[in-house]
Amino acid sequence: MTLKKIDLFTNELAIIKILSTEFLISKIFTEDINLYKNQKKLKKNIFLVKSLKKIAQIKTLGCDLGISYGFGIIFKNEIIKRYKEGIWNIHSGDLPKYRGRHPITAAFLNNEKKIGLSIHSINEKIDQGYLLAKCFVKRTYKDDEFTIKQKFLKNIKKLIKTARKNFIGKNISKISKGNYYKPFYKGIKISDSKKFNYIFIYNAAKSQKCFDGIRVNGKEYYDAIFYFKKKVNNLNKVIVCKDNKKLILVKKK
Repeated sequence: MTLKKIDLFTNELAIIKILSTEFLISKIFTEDINLYKNQKKLKKNIFLVKSLKKIAQIKTLGCDLGISYGFGIIFKNEIIKRYKEGIWNIHSGDLPKYRGRHPITAAFLNNEKKIGLSIHSINEKIDQGYLLAKCFVKRTYKDDEFTIKQKFLKNIKKLIKTARKNFIGKNISKISKGNYYKPFYKGIKISDSKKFNYIFIYNAAKSQKCFDGIRVNGKEYYDAIFYFKKKVNNLNKVIVCKDNKKLILVKKK
């Protein structure tokens, strides 16, 4: 079967490697300067873009299909219509339950035991359009956002094939408004740990471990451990949460 030609919108090197086995990647668009420099060395047809206007100015834009993964720019119809089969977004969340820029963080804060990965054909609205395929990965309390993404990557090839099958067979469904969560660009700050359940604070720490950690009671931490007296050391801080439950937070070095 002839591979479809796609334009890829992403800030993730891993997804480029995965999708290059399933499609002919015509062009890559990224917001990440480091990815841009890296792929330039590999002689990939890559563009560094920071706005929709910058994307629209590229004359060669458009081919069979556009695919987006971990990309922050919201597309307009003028861009979507340049692709024969539209633009598909690989969304790290259970749509429409978790719409927004950081669905994994939102799912952690809600103490979800499984995290959804959705592929949808987009429209101009954030994380809406038509659902093409969806799967779930199991989440344990040892997981953080990085480990969840690694689990997602192992499922993307299979999910893409399901999405293609459903698209061809028109086995798709319109995505409802669902729940939209605002981005967590400023991280998570908890001014008084005694007002929050210890599970919530634990999940918050795990969700932000890959980023800048969390700020609790005025101090910064990058991880959390369920309370055991023997785990307390100089790098750890015991905090008191709601209902006098204790939690260990790991200090930033």
